[in-house]
Amino acid sequence: MANRISRITTYVEKRKLGFGVARLIMLSGVNVRSFGPNDPDPPDALRRLEQALPQLLSVQELQELQQLLSEA
Repeated sequence: MANRISRITTYVEKRKLGFGVARLIMLSGVNVRSFGPNDPDPPDALRRLEQALPQLLSVQELQELQQLLSEA
């Protein structure tokens, strides 16, 4: 099962391409590329990442991402 950071990164990359991931890194201060699918989620990094998402994704995209995260 993939961790949340890895799943968020995959979603952003599909929606916003590499530029979106780079922007997510810049907004959150978390190097999301350093987390593999089986790595544990550091709580502080996950919190900062989740706080940055509304600046990058639309309301509809945020809802879709929440749905994907709740399914896994």
